[in-house]
Amino acid sequence: MPKKQLGLGGAIAIGLASMLGAGVFVVFASAYKLATEYIFVAIGLAALVAGLNAWSIYQLARQVDRPGGVYAYSRVYANDTLSFLSGFAFVFGKISSIAAIALVFESYVFPSQTFWPATLAIAVLAGINILGINRTAGVAAILSLITIAFFVVLIGWAFLVPVAETHTIVDYIGAPIQPILMAAGVIFFAFAGYARVATLGNEVQNPKVNIPRAIAISLGAVFLIYLTLAAVLVRDLGTDLTVTKTPVAALEQFLTGNGFITPFVASLACLGSMLALLAGVSRTMATMAEDRELPKLFERRNRFGAPWLAELLIAAGAICLVAFGGIILAIGFSSFSVLFYYAVGHFASMKQPKPERVMPVWLNILGIFLCFLISTSFGWQTFAVSFGLLGAAWLVRALWNKRVTR
Repeated sequence: MPKKQLGLGGAIAIGLASMLGAGVFVVFASAYKLATEYIFVAIGLAALVAGLNAWSIYQLARQVDRPGGVYAYSRVYANDTLSFLSGFAFVFGKISSIAAIALVFESYVFPSQTFWPATLAIAVLAGINILGINRTAGVAAILSLITIAFFVVLIGWAFLVPVAETHTIVDYIGAPIQPILMAAGVIFFAFAGYARVATLGNEVQNPKVNIPRAIAISLGAVFLIYLTLAAVLVRDLGTDLTVTKTPVAALEQFLTGNGFITPFVASLACLGSMLALLAGVSRTMATMAEDRELPKLFERRNRFGAPWLAELLIAAGAICLVAFGGIILAIGFSSFSVLFYYAVGHFASMKQPKPERVMPVWLNILGIFLCFLISTSFGWQTFAVSFGLLGAAWLVRALWNKRVTR
């Protein structure tokens, strides 16, 4: 049994670090462009989906301590095919996340350049991980504290600055469904990482009590930060929010007359997120290779213990998305794939025997419905490419297994 090192405070810090990454610096401009005044509905919907998914993952993580997340859980409670598809979706989704975060880093730190800053960031961080230098939970907590402090000061400053507000009555009954769902999918990208708390298991003191509390507190805190940040952005930037690529920097510029602090904080958040993602996804690929769900060569590790070939492939895939897509396309692929991944998690959670359950089955069903509802809102291109890749992966796996069993 692992040594119990984390109390409730430590688990909350990891939850905050996992969610307050690069997404918060970019998603609200895109979401407001899609949903306008209904952005707050989209934030609430994204938070609801995140909460349901986290609850489901917690229930599974209480029983299965093998690394791999939903890939490992569905291998126990569902079947190998769903396990493979969830693992593949996770890898593809997180490669898209790395590309999106690299583009956020580029837009804040090197706004006049394209492709090379994002590519260089991915390559350097992949090299760091291959050398076995990974971000620790302590560094994650420090980065989250810096980000939280920045947003608390920025939002507090915004409330001290008088702004001539114009109040309009919002007709929520006649709200446009499709743009709200798509905006929720974009905002969901900023919530990604919340389930990291659920997978801590016995690393947390009194996990059956502290893990649910840490999930609820960290998710609630981030929800409040996102809600108040969106309110300030909409109030102070108005329609300018639809044309900026760096909404938080634009807000700082509006409030203080300069925007030099935001790029520094955004760069820390982006680099930390990419470093953690590259390490985590490469190890998921290595676990799948150990199960022979991916070619055996991806489980190869160097003398530092890093799955170097998997790391290189992930970095190459992210660079391709940087070259041929934009931030919204990358976020769309990421959210679609990760929502599919969590839908499989809900299905696996439903299959657990009653003594293991802490979540009502009807909430699993609601979670699956909302995951698919939001994931299909990104347009037919994203849907077709994502499902096409899943289908192709399933077909290759089926043909390979047929060949092996002959």
